[in-house]
Amino acid sequence: MAFFRSALVVLLIVLASSCTAREKLGDKDFSSSVSRSSQTEKHFEFIDHLISPAVGSLYNTHNSFVGSCVLIKEDVALTAGHCIEFGNLKYIRFGNEEIAIKHQYLHKDYWTKGDDIGFLLLHSPSEHEPIKIITDVEELPKMVPLKTIAHGSGKKKISKEKVFRYYGILKNKPNEIVFLPLQATVWFGDSGGALLYTDITGNSYLIGIITHFSAIEQKIYECAARRVDNIMFYNDIWEPWVNN
Repeated sequence: MAFFRSALVVLLIVLASSCTAREKLGDKDFSSSVSRSSQTEKHFEFIDHLISPAVGSLYNTHNSFVGSCVLIKEDVALTAGHCIEFGNLKYIRFGNEEIAIKHQYLHKDYWTKGDDIGFLLLHSPSEHEPIKIITDVEELPKMVPLKTIAHGSGKKKISKEKVFRYYGILKNKPNEIVFLPLQATVWFGDSGGALLYTDITGNSYLIGIITHFSAIEQKIYECAARRVDNIMFYNDIWEPWVNN
């Protein structure tokens, strides 16, 4: 039996003769199917909110932590679509700032094709510098090291060297980056966080928004992110979302 777990509610879906679990990463760990033993200082540096402040944390109308997001313009942040659908979002914390969310949008293909991306329009601009987006993620060499910055388990952390590697983009999922958890994995609360590539000059670029991991027989074999180099804000259709 295969199962799928959303960010904030548990859904059980039976898929034909498969034992693959596909876990979306919200604020709570509803799963007993995989181990969180890799979420330690061996693989991650736990950092203050003021470090890499453009990677923010999301909070709901009850002021509870929901997930992660990434500032890409002074008043726009990207996050996983399921954080918007299930999160009942209210505001974002970027470093020492708390900024209210003015409008929320889901990609038109979120409902029909599972395109797990959305963006948040802020009530006021952030003082922090947005993260630069890579020009073409498909130019990255296979197995190049990547880093994540997110808030899994509610603690902001950055992955250490060689924890994650770029695998590529599958033909049947052209908007999804597959990256390999060689030493550790992303975790619940990491949804909406940053997947980064650092070039030889030390400049880091946003290549994806973390969305989920996949597991077989309680072992995580891949992580995934929604690529950001092909996101079109003005030439695409975004559907407004209003909290229930």
